[in-house]
Amino acid sequence: MKKTIMFLLIALSCLMMVFAGGKKEETGAREVILWHSNSGVLQQAFEHLVDDFNAKNSDIKIKAVYQGKANDVLSKVKAASMTGTGLPDIAQLDATAGLDMIYSDYLIPSEELGIDTTALLPSALAAYDSMIGHIGVPFNASSLLFYYNKTAFDKAGVSVPKTLDEFAASAKTIKDKTGMSAFSGVPTTYELCTFLASQNGGEYISDNRNGHDGVSSKVLFDENGTFKTFLEKWENLYATGAVDNLTSGVSDAFYSQQTASMLASSSNLTTAQNNIGNNFELGVAFVPMVDENATGGVNIGGGFLAAFDTGKDNAEDIKRVLEYFISPEAQMYWAKETGYIPVNAEVEKSAEWQAFIEENPLFGVAFDQAVGSSPMMLGLWIPSAYQVYYSFQSTIAEMLEGKRTIDDAVSYMADLINGYLTEYARQNGN
Repeated sequence: MKKTIMFLLIALSCLMMVFAGGKKEETGAREVILWHSNSGVLQQAFEHLVDDFNAKNSDIKIKAVYQGKANDVLSKVKAASMTGTGLPDIAQLDATAGLDMIYSDYLIPSEELGIDTTALLPSALAAYDSMIGHIGVPFNASSLLFYYNKTAFDKAGVSVPKTLDEFAASAKTIKDKTGMSAFSGVPTTYELCTFLASQNGGEYISDNRNGHDGVSSKVLFDENGTFKTFLEKWENLYATGAVDNLTSGVSDAFYSQQTASMLASSSNLTTAQNNIGNNFELGVAFVPMVDENATGGVNIGGGFLAAFDTGKDNAEDIKRVLEYFISPEAQMYWAKETGYIPVNAEVEKSAEWQAFIEENPLFGVAFDQAVGSSPMMLGLWIPSAYQVYYSFQSTIAEMLEGKRTIDDAVSYMADLINGYLTEYARQNGN
C-alpha cells in the first residue's frame, strides 16, 4: 500500500513538473506590447492577424492593447514619453503624429531595425520618410476615394467626373434627375492634401517637404497659388446648387441616398458596402482632379506602426513583428477584410489577390490610384494639426456662404497656420 501511494505521489509529481514546464515555456515567450486604434470591423481583422502571428511563433507573443482613436494613442505615447516609462514596443499612429515622432527621444527609425522595405509601395513608404529616416512602416494605408451612387449616376446619364470642372458640368443634372444632391461635404486637411498637392504634377503645402524634413517655417499654398486655384474650382462646383455643405453626417446622407457622392477614405469601403446592402449599386473612383494639370495623384493616409526603445533590448523581436505586419500574407488579409491598400507590392502579383479583385473590383481602385501617385504626395506634418483640420473646413464653408472672398480665405489660412508654426518654433527653440 505504501509502495502504491509512493508511486502515485511520484507520478503526480512528474505530471506537475510537466504542466509546470509547459506553463513556463508558454509564459517564457517574450512579449511585444502593441498599442492600436482599431475598432469594429478593423478590430476583428487586426485581432486575427495578432492571433495568427502568436500561433506561428512560440518565442514571441504580441500583446495588443486597444487605446482608443488614433489621437488617443498619440496622446498616451506622448504622455509616456514624458517620463520614458510605460511606452509600448510598437504603436499604431496616424500621420498627425509625424511631427512628434521625428523629435521623439524614444522612436526607433525603421532603418535602425534593419527592416527590408524594398517590396513596399514607394508612395506608402514615402509617406513616413523624414529627416531621421522612416518613422515607421506603413500598415493601415489608405487613400481618398470618390464614392458615388452608380445607380443614380446611371439614371442621370452622367459619367464619373475626372476633373472638378466636369463635375460642375454634370452636378445639376444629377440633382434634377435623381432628387439627390450631387455631392455632400466640405474639404478638410485630408482632402486638401490631395487637391492642393496634386496640382502641377506635385506641389508641397508647406516648406521642408510638408514638415517631413523638420518643422515647416511657412506654408506654400499661398505662394504657389494651389489653394486659390482649388477654391475657384470648388466655388464653381458649389454654384451649381447641387452641393450640400455638410460637415458631419456625410456618410449617412450617402447611405440614405440623400446625396449621390462623397469623398472618403478607402478604409471605409467595407463599411460602405455593409451599410448600403442592396439599396443601390456602389461605385468608387479616383478623386476628381482640380484641373488637367493636377496629375500628382493622392497622398497615402491611414496609419503606420512606430517602434520605441523601451530599454528591453528587444529590437529583433520588434523587427519580426513589424515584418510580419507588412508581409504579403498579412497585408492581403488586412486589405481584403477592411478595404485598406495592401502596402506590399507582392500582393498584386498573387493569384489569390487577382482572383479577389476580379470578384471585388472596387477593392482594387485605391491600390491602382496609389501606384500611379507621385512620392511627392506627402501628408502635412504641422503643429496644431487637428485645429488646422477643422479651420480649413470652416474657412471653406464661410467662403462658399459669401462670408469671405477667395483671397481672404487663402490669406486667413496662411496666417493661421504660419502663426502655429511660429509659436511652435518659439516654444521649442527651433
